[in-house]
Amino acid sequence: MIKYVKMFVVAVLILGVVVFGDNYVKSKQTANIIHDVPGWSWVMGGKVVTIDAGHGGVDPGAVGVNNTLEKNINLEISKRLKLLFEQAGCQVIMLREDDRDFGTSSKLLQRKREDLAYRIQKATESNADIYLSIHTNSFTDQRQQGPQVFYHPESVEGKHLAQSIQTSLNKLSTKKRVAKSNQTYFILKNTNMVAVTIEVGFLSNPQEESKLNQVDYQGKMAMAIFEGVGNYLAAEKPVINND
Repeated sequence: MIKYVKMFVVAVLILGVVVFGDNYVKSKQTANIIHDVPGWSWVMGGKVVTIDAGHGGVDPGAVGVNNTLEKNINLEISKRLKLLFEQAGCQVIMLREDDRDFGTSSKLLQRKREDLAYRIQKATESNADIYLSIHTNSFTDQRQQGPQVFYHPESVEGKHLAQSIQTSLNKLSTKKRVAKSNQTYFILKNTNMVAVTIEVGFLSNPQEESKLNQVDYQGKMAMAIFEGVGNYLAAEKPVINND
């Protein structure tokens, strides 16, 4: 009997080492993304967040001065953002997790319309609390730099969320931008939830393009967005029931 007890104890110890080792490896692999989640992250528990990595597939989005494709930057930052929200207890809906678009037409313009219609449909079906559309900017003036957040002018909560995220993003750039309203963004016009479009930087600026390709900077960008969302949720006023 004692022999079998000893065998059982050894088996448990071995299992514990294997599980601990696996978790340790996983934690080390994501250390450059997650770091320490802020104390207010408890307010995110149970929230549904939809993350839309802009472009993809046949649609590369903007192309950097050194040929960086916007679709790739959008996806890398979105993946890191997903990990942060999941660790905070959110349900995360990723509209794409690989290099793809959602159109089927052979005509590019029609395919783009189909792609946008699909994203709107999926966002609506998600019943998300927050919708984050991740993009990368470009401009003819290569001096332009810095991330910027946009919201629909008719969305008060969208404005609050955009301002909160912008405040966090400004910590990463010497260019301190201001969150702006925009009624031309298709996504912002057609969602019925708190939604913002985040332009994470300018691929037309060589220095910023280089930073956006760095894994460490992508992690910092994701953390800044995550922090902005958390600060927005923590600042929400409780609903008062007068019944």
